[in-house]
Amino acid sequence: MSERTRRIRFAKLMTTVCRILLGSVFVFSGIVKAIDPVGTQIKFTDYLLAFGWDGLFTDSTLLMFAALLAGVEFLLGIYMLMGVFSKGTTRLLFLMMIVLTPFTLYTALNNPVEDCGCFGDALVLTNWQTFEKNLFLLVMSVYLLFRRRYIYPLVSERRQWLVTVVTVLLLTRFTLNNINGLPVLDFRQYKVGTDLRTEIYEKANPEMADFFILDNDFNDVTPMILEDEGYTFLLVSDHLERADDSHLDMVDDVYDYCRKHGYGFYGVTASGSNVVEEWTDNNGAEYTFFCSDEIPLQTLVRSNPGLVLLKDGVIINKWSSHRMPSEEYLDVPLEESFLGIQPVKHKGFTILSIFILFGLPLLLIMLIDILKNKVS
Repeated sequence: MSERTRRIRFAKLMTTVCRILLGSVFVFSGIVKAIDPVGTQIKFTDYLLAFGWDGLFTDSTLLMFAALLAGVEFLLGIYMLMGVFSKGTTRLLFLMMIVLTPFTLYTALNNPVEDCGCFGDALVLTNWQTFEKNLFLLVMSVYLLFRRRYIYPLVSERRQWLVTVVTVLLLTRFTLNNINGLPVLDFRQYKVGTDLRTEIYEKANPEMADFFILDNDFNDVTPMILEDEGYTFLLVSDHLERADDSHLDMVDDVYDYCRKHGYGFYGVTASGSNVVEEWTDNNGAEYTFFCSDEIPLQTLVRSNPGLVLLKDGVIINKWSSHRMPSEEYLDVPLEESFLGIQPVKHKGFTILSIFILFGLPLLLIMLIDILKNKVS
C-alpha cells in the first residue's frame, strides 16, 4: 500500500469520525432544546438580562427563537450524520462555530450567566467546559470544511429533500407538543415523583435551597403545604402579568372541584401584590395567592400558568395551561381517579420512542432510496 493510499484512507476515517461526532452533538443539542423549548426561552431571557437588554423581545418571540434554534441545530446534525447537503452543511456549521466559540470564551471569562444552556438541563456544563467543547467542535468543523469530498451521502442527491421535509415536520410537531404540554422528558430536580419533604428538609438538596412559599405577611407556609397529608393543587405562575389566561375556565373547574372535596388549592407567583390583586379582580379568582421566587417556579413547571398536584409532599403530577384536567374527569375524588395516581414514566422507554420517532422515517427513506437506485 502506497503512502498516498494510506493518507487517503486516514483522511476518510477522520472525516467519518468528525462527521459522526459533530453531527451527534448537534442532534443532541437540538433535541434537548426541542424537548424543553421554554427552558431555552428562559436562558435567552437570562442572557438578555445579563447584557442589559431585558424587555427587548417578548416571551413569545423568545420562545419562537428557541424553537427555531432547536430546529436548525437538529436539522444540521441530521444532515451531517446522513452526509446530505454536505457543501452547505459544512459551511453553516463552520460559521456557527466561528461565531459561538469567541462568544463562549467571553462568557467563560466574564461569567454573565452560570451556564450556557446549550444542552438544556440534560447536561449542564460550566462556561469553561462549554468553551472547550466549542473549540473542539470548531476544529472538527474546519477539518470537514476542507475534507468535504470524503463525505459520502447515505441518500442520493435527488431524494435528499425528503430528509428535510420529514425531519422538519416531525420536529415541528414534537416541539409544539412540548410547548403546549410539558417536556416529554423532565431533566430538572422537580420532576414527577420527587419527595419535596425529603429533598428539602432531610437531604437539604442545594438545588432546592431557593424553594420557599410565603404568605402575604411573609410568613413561611412551605411546611404547611408540604406536610399536608392530603392532596394539594398549586397554580404556579412565575409572572402573572405574562400568564396565559385563555384556559382559566379549566382552572376554575379544578378550584371548584377542590372546594367540593376538601383539597387545598393555592396560587403561587413571584409577581407583586398589585399584580396579584389585578389578576384576582380581572379573573374573579377566589383562591389564595402565595409568593415565591421566580427561578424555582420556572423550574417546577414549564408553563405559565401550570398546575402541580402534591400529596404528602410528593409531586404526583403536573399539567400545562393548555392541558389541565377537564371537567369530565373531575367527577370523583382523587382517591378514586387516575388524576390522583402518579403516572409511571420510564425514561429509557421515552428516549427509545424519540429515537424511533425520528430514526425510523429516515431509515425508511434510505431503504427506499436504495431500492429505487437498484431498480433504475
